[in-house]
Amino acid sequence: GLGVLLLLDRLDDRMASFVELEELFDEDVLGQIPREKSSDKKGGVPLLQPADPRHAFVEAYRNLRSSLLYTAEPGTRPHTLLITSSIPDDGKSITAANLAISLAAGGARVLLVDADLRKGTQHSRFKIQADTGLSEALTQGLDWRKAVKETFQDKLFLLPRGAIIHHSSETFIGPVMEKFLQETIKEYDYVLIDTAPVMAADDVTSLAPRVDGVIFVVRAEFTSARVARTALDMLAQRKARIL
Repeated sequence: GLGVLLLLDRLDDRMASFVELEELFDEDVLGQIPREKSSDKKGGVPLLQPADPRHAFVEAYRNLRSSLLYTAEPGTRPHTLLITSSIPDDGKSITAANLAISLAAGGARVLLVDADLRKGTQHSRFKIQADTGLSEALTQGLDWRKAVKETFQDKLFLLPRGAIIHHSSETFIGPVMEKFLQETIKEYDYVLIDTAPVMAADDVTSLAPRVDGVIFVVRAEFTSARVARTALDMLAQRKARIL
């Protein structure tokens, strides 16, 4: 029995602490988000709200915001940010949403883009009805501005996923996406792009080189170090700027 436990411990490379993370990865850690229990039956953690009583949760995202705003060298501050992870359920989508809320609360004009065109759920998180979105803008020529929705947070706007499409990687490497990125950054201080996990689709590696920086989310006691390392290497091979 002891031998089985030792074997399982050797095979289990999920990171349980910040120290383990630092031992396994050379990349900078922008922030640490505490575990927050769900308060609804569907298992989702509610987004940050005005006068939110979850003080540690709120301060963690403020610290993440500060890391982005003040640690970059002058002239290199990222304005288009891609948020991803290695596998599903790592917490990338709630991280993208709450970071967008924090940036907007600080006075910035922010556009959150749901670019997970297969399974994106940002419109559900913000309780917004969305029939059209990014997929129609990329594939049908829809003006993306007509699909942008206001949110409960002042200065934060959401471009929802739109219709589900399964060939999204092709749309991300075309000129339409490049034009979209150029237009959005002229109208917003920050554009945050929530994408599919790296190991789930080729979308991220197609899009990551086009943005100013990538935030890679690792979930404690869940994300495999080997899988995360592979995903980060794939991003590095595409010359993505991993923040």
